[in-house]
Amino acid sequence: MRLLILFLLPIFTFSQTYKSDSYLICKIALSGNKKTHSKIILRELPFKVGDTLKSENITEQLRIAKENILNTSLFNFADIDTFETRNDSIKISIKLVERWYLWPIPIFEQASRNFNSWFYDRDFDKINYGLFLAQQNFRGRNELLRIVFRRGFREQYGFAYSIPGIGKKQKLGIEVKFLYYKQRKLAFSTFENRPVYFYTDNYNYENSSSTISFTYRPEIYNKHNLEIAYNNYFITDTLFKVNPQFIWDNKNKTQFMFMSYSFTRDKRNSNYYPLKGYYTSIFLSKTGFGILPDEINYYTVNVKASKYFQLSERFFLSTAAQAEYSNLKDYTYLFSHAFGYSNFTKGMELYVIDGNGFVLSSNSFRYQLIKPHTWHIKKIKAEKFTKFHFAFYTSFNFDAGYVVNNLNINMPHSNELLYGYGIGIDFVTYYDIVLRFEYSFNKFGEKGLFLHFNAPF
Repeated sequence: MRLLILFLLPIFTFSQTYKSDSYLICKIALSGNKKTHSKIILRELPFKVGDTLKSENITEQLRIAKENILNTSLFNFADIDTFETRNDSIKISIKLVERWYLWPIPIFEQASRNFNSWFYDRDFDKINYGLFLAQQNFRGRNELLRIVFRRGFREQYGFAYSIPGIGKKQKLGIEVKFLYYKQRKLAFSTFENRPVYFYTDNYNYENSSSTISFTYRPEIYNKHNLEIAYNNYFITDTLFKVNPQFIWDNKNKTQFMFMSYSFTRDKRNSNYYPLKGYYTSIFLSKTGFGILPDEINYYTVNVKASKYFQLSERFFLSTAAQAEYSNLKDYTYLFSHAFGYSNFTKGMELYVIDGNGFVLSSNSFRYQLIKPHTWHIKKIKAEKFTKFHFAFYTSFNFDAGYVVNNLNINMPHSNELLYGYGIGIDFVTYYDIVLRFEYSFNKFGEKGLFLHFNAPF
């Protein structure tokens, strides 16, 4: 008899809770947002007070709302549920745990093009140090203030301030940014798919940029961005002599206006380690407009698309494709980067392949070794750190790519099919932290263990 009661109780409770076909949302109760303004949270919800939800859609809508809130990177946890459900109305409770927002971070980091090239090439002299200050959720409005003071291998000084939501509807955003770089030692050429470095006691390279960008977010998942920037590059005569094509057209300096437009549609369940949903983007840019002296002039097009499938409770499949092309006519070391920086096939992390375009296909089959767990560290009293979540995944990965090289330079492994594959272990935890250990093979039979600090795509 007790077993029968226990079996019927959930059914009875559900029928009492959702016995109507649809419900009017009469209240959304927020708690835990001690700093974040309520309008920032309500903007991310797929529903609002006064909307009507069908009973069979309530659970799904609450799940989507939770994912949207966590994707703001403002909260470590979000618990959403209904309460005081009546015949034709419903109330929704949203309980939040905010993140720590002020990060005065001492800088001590590798300064190579990626961690693996720094480690395998023993580039231990390429170290940056300094201070990075980030005030996230500034004024409780999801604004971001960043100040950087970086010394060492690549000196950098700058600030940026972004306001993602302006006005009552929060559809418009703006960001202003200024950065200044200078270096004594730097890569100045590519030889046999490896960067070659140049060094003197004097500063050989300087770059400054001033940027203003505008965003338009008409709905939760769509974003338009327009960026306008002024850039200035300068190299010394000594560096110019060893590579006259470092900048372009046998010049040791250039200044140019830059304009870009991008559109993204992001319906991933997580923006830092997605397992379900899809992502698409298009990026168009124009470098130089022929209005300034010594101005380089070309355009770039980049398109991306990725899809994420949950095959079963613990198995996931992800696939992505990306293509980029620029109409550069002549080789320039500074503006002809293709593979070897932020893009490469598995097992090719150490290679640099310059060109004026590329195509990249990435695929990953993942198994959830340890489901997302939540732990409490009792000795830590701060709510923003005492409770954290983590999960482990194993993956099999396969990439294929192709670098387009129509420039006046002989670049090994451009204009040929590249591929790589491997297995990995991924650790995912709070504050958008991802650690990936991959043992990969490339088409040349080379293999190695590589470490990455973000999702594969």
